Amino acid sequence: MEKPQLPAALKFVEQIRALYIQNLDTDILWDKIRFAMGPLLADKELKKSSKTWPLTVEGVPKVKNLLFYEDPDFGFVFNATVRKANSVTSVHDHGDVWTLYGLIEGHETMYRYSRIDEAPKDVGPAKLKQVGCHSLGPGDVDSVPPGDIHQEHGGAENSMAFIVRAQKAGTFKQRTYNLETGEIKLNDGPILIPHALSAV
Repeated sequence: MEKPQLPAALKFVEQIRALYIQNLDTDILWDKIRFAMGPLLADKELKKSSKTWPLTVEGVPKVKNLLFYEDPDFGFVFNATVRKANSVTSVHDHGDVWTLYGLIEGHETMYRYSRIDEAPKDVGPAKLKQVGCHSLGPGDVDSVPPGDIHQEHGGAENSMAFIVRAQKAGTFKQRTYNLETGEIKLNDGPILIPHALSAV
């Protein structure tokens, strides 16, 4: 895919590529990418562009993501989601892939879970325990390490988020979890909708 035409997003691409070249430890790499994401989320042109993005989440399981960019050398991707007000996602993970979820507009509450059983990661029933809960507002970035189990609760208005993933959805398996039965389902993640990221 072509690089984004939005100047702040293009700069962000080059920052990430420069970090990958350094062969950093994975945790350090994604911490630095998270730090570099701040100016992008605050960019006026990105905020203006986000107001033109189509709704991608109307309810479970109809989940889609916009796809802005896939890096040809390192494989990281830029996605976005626009959630309908009061949307609640499934309890899920993003497989074995790092994800950064940066809110542009709106408010969301993130619930974190941990498995407390000894079964292999793809085998149920899974026993989950809530281990955290925090709120996100515009400019906040939620860092989701590989295998981290979580659930997003949307606020009273639509929310828009810019997402950086280490790999494109569909190239790896993700998991959803049923809190009541412990059932685990493997899936390919959100449906991707190619979308140009440019100034309005």
